[in-house]
Amino acid sequence: MRKLIVCAAMALTLGMAGLAQAGCTAEEAQQKAATFAQVVQAKAQQDPEGSAKVMQELQPELLQQKQDVDALCAFYDKAIAKLK
Repeated sequence: MRKLIVCAAMALTLGMAGLAQAGCTAEEAQQKAATFAQVVQAKAQQDPEGSAKVMQELQPELLQQKQDVDALCAFYDKAIAKLK
């Protein structure tokens, strides 16, 4: 499960390389993706059941993300807050 989320996060950030500047830059989104991956790993180690539950809630939303940098940044902010 954790590998799926990390791979999806990285795929989303790699696909954003050609996007124009927005309120949230591609670099900021990449940083948020890296933070998200770290938070997922930490939560999975501390509370595997809680982590799995939150990731199940977030997975449909993560998989629906398009290459809209602002929406992606908002998703990462929401997901990181939920996991902490």
